[in-house]
Amino acid sequence: MKIDKRTGEFLEPREAELFGRYAAIIRRLRAPDGCPWDRAQTLPSLRRFIVEEAFEVLAAINEKESGKASLQDIAEELGDVLLVTMLLADALVQAGGPSFSDILRENGEKLIRRHPHVFGDVIVRDEHDVKRNWDEIKETVEKKVDGVSATGPGLPPLERAFEIQKRAARLGFDWSDEDPVYEKIVEETRELKAEVQNAREKNIPLRDNLPVESELGDLLFSVVNLARKLKTDPSVAMAGANERFLSRFAHIEKRLQEQKKTVADTSLNELDELWEEAKRAKRGGS
Repeated sequence: MKIDKRTGEFLEPREAELFGRYAAIIRRLRAPDGCPWDRAQTLPSLRRFIVEEAFEVLAAINEKESGKASLQDIAEELGDVLLVTMLLADALVQAGGPSFSDILRENGEKLIRRHPHVFGDVIVRDEHDVKRNWDEIKETVEKKVDGVSATGPGLPPLERAFEIQKRAARLGFDWSDEDPVYEKIVEETRELKAEVQNAREKNIPLRDNLPVESELGDLLFSVVNLARKLKTDPSVAMAGANERFLSRFAHIEKRLQEQKKTVADTSLNELDELWEEAKRAKRGGS
């Protein structure tokens, strides 16, 4: 992989040495006389770890924003992502796939090819031109289909919904603003409530109830669409909501502990008051 003189200015020889040693550590761990756990990992077994570690990075970034984590904490989580990535790369080799060197070279060449405004003489005005060029190169040069149906089934459902909607929007299947999406959410909520009511009237269990599941899926899909229209990543928003819930619930448990009470023997009204207290405390910085 060739790089130009300007890119060469960013080379850090020490990084290359450290990276080579890190790759050697991974290979040593997976060698016949290495670690039994690392040796046992395969491409399928590592799937959940790459997702888990990616979300650990997300959590660390969120905690950094709220003052609960440091940049060093983020770096540590990124190291775990690198670990799983390298384990996947070695598992790929053992399965008969490309080497990590092949991956680095091919991905580097792809980055150069898809950034002609940096490594060539193409002129762009903004990030929209960059994205347009990127998509055009994928389609015309790399012959990669980028339609709605090309959205990878390996993505988690929330991320896949987001990607499907982005691709559909690029083809013109989209509303001009978010107002119709709010209306769609109301419509899907109404349809979901109708299916739940129907199930209860007919004494049909809600678990594994296909009509209820279908309507709930439509509602979630619409909420993801709203996130896209508001230029907000739904997974990031959901991760933040999870952390806020945990923080507020911890506040409730602490306050109940002070009163020598538990959640189980506290009324819903009291719990709701403590919940609002937790929200106020957070807003007040206490």
